[in-house]
Amino acid sequence: MKQILFLLVTTLLIGSTAISCKSVDLRTDALKTNSITKAEQKGKDLLIEAKTAMGYDKLSATKVYEADAEFDWKGIWLLMPMNAFPGNNNKELKLRLATNSFDGQVEYKEGRKEGVIQGVQSWEGYKQEVGSDYLKRHEHDRYIWGLATYHYLMEAPMHLPDAEIIRYAGQKEIEGQTYETVYVTWGSEEPNKQFDRFLVYINPTTKHIDLLEVTINDFFLPMPKGMQHATARYERKKTSIGAYLPSNVQIQLKGPKKLENKVYSFALSNYKFDSFDKELLYPLDDVARIGFNKLGE
Repeated sequence: MKQILFLLVTTLLIGSTAISCKSVDLRTDALKTNSITKAEQKGKDLLIEAKTAMGYDKLSATKVYEADAEFDWKGIWLLMPMNAFPGNNNKELKLRLATNSFDGQVEYKEGRKEGVIQGVQSWEGYKQEVGSDYLKRHEHDRYIWGLATYHYLMEAPMHLPDAEIIRYAGQKEIEGQTYETVYVTWGSEEPNKQFDRFLVYINPTTKHIDLLEVTINDFFLPMPKGMQHATARYERKKTSIGAYLPSNVQIQLKGPKKLENKVYSFALSNYKFDSFDKELLYPLDDVARIGFNKLGE
């Protein structure tokens, strides 16, 4: 039955997005028409201001951190292949991450995988079974992609100000709240196949990043263009180091929608900083450490 539902939903989604054969363009009309003066400087200023207001300079001063995580998938979406940690819906996970990198690991705290650790080091995946010191290399792209993606979503405010292309994109209103938006990408301002694009929504009162609209060029499975577009909606809480880090992240398909229209969400709690040895995240002696870089860069 689950297989039939999966095939039905997949067919409907592909059919509904087939008309979206072009790359998603997150640029606002004001950007497309070059009607914003000093767009680059204003965009950079807003991103730097947001990074400071959320205390991400304090996070960048740490070496490692950890947090409890719990994923909540909505309905049939649970069966879809974008679920990076299958079999763990509404079950506690532990994320351990190296700051300013894509390196980290997940430990399953309950369920059928309790005690199992899966990690990524310089885009190489590994797995450690319960009670074993043996590290099995694996190439399950969904785990590698998932760990790296969630890591980036948590640290995005720290990295976005360093992007190659930054443009202030004007104001947008979401459910009665007006946001300053900033367009961020690499390579070219126009959509391209190599680099992802971001539209950052900054609350003008708190200076926090409340939403992040993204395109996903490097998904681990072939996907229609229309599904290579999602929005992350953030709730934040102040942590022990003074940084306002995500406490709940809601993922929506395509652009921002009403809060109840989610594909899934994940809650983050019990942050701890420099609470373990960084070497724990680098068990593969034959793999060079490339930090905050992608393969081929």
